[in-house]
Amino acid sequence: MRKISAIFFTIICLAALLFSFSTWKEKIQAAGGQNAQPASAETQKNATKAAIEEPLPSLDVAALAANMDSNVRTVFLDRFEAGEKLQVLVVGSQAMDSGEPGYAELFLNDVADAYPDFVEADSMSFDGTSAAFLQEEVDLSVGYDVAVLEPFTLNNNGIVEIESEHEHIQEFAGRLRAEVGDAALVLHPPQPIYGAQFYLTQVKGLEEFALRQNYGYINHWTAWPETTDIGLKDYLTEDGSPAQRGAEAWASELNAYFIAN
Repeated sequence: MRKISAIFFTIICLAALLFSFSTWKEKIQAAGGQNAQPASAETQKNATKAAIEEPLPSLDVAALAANMDSNVRTVFLDRFEAGEKLQVLVVGSQAMDSGEPGYAELFLNDVADAYPDFVEADSMSFDGTSAAFLQEEVDLSVGYDVAVLEPFTLNNNGIVEIESEHEHIQEFAGRLRAEVGDAALVLHPPQPIYGAQFYLTQVKGLEEFALRQNYGYINHWTAWPETTDIGLKDYLTEDGSPAQRGAEAWASELNAYFIAN
């Protein structure tokens, strides 16, 4: 009888222990769940905050863009109002790198200072004609909003016809807009050359083409001596590339277009 009582008592104790353990475990899980909820909510909040880009700085883009052609200015304003970064590509002949530094670096440094945390820019130089350039696998997948193109006019001299150069510009613009539908193209000629002859016809044709096609155009030659002025040689190296004074003159006119004072 005593054995039966002892066994019965042991069973009751085990049952009580199991019940107490189960109850304790449920409380711990419940407490853990309550603590997890705020942590999860905080994590979500932080993730959402991280996904939102830092607000763009306070810039008067409308004033800075006052000298641009209307279609170029519109792209600048649209991106800024949308809170998006604006992607710029400077592309052209090897002349952009001539100087210490070349016009492209001078220009892009000033753009970075004028549009902090808004404009992101790349440059790309190519030593060849416009026809050869189009054969290159140029990566435009970044999605450039504005391209500043010196369309290899001097490199084309005596090799690529004026009309063909213009077709090449159109093809490049098409590739640009395949990535960004409203991308704007701004054209500018290469450096002037002392004693130039047919080259002047090419450059005049480029300006007229830009006007017909509603492309932006920067005539930076106004900052250089005339092609008949012996003083032009001070702006050029012996091989006709921009010297430091030439690079600075070129960059100053690009700045005047993109950064209104």
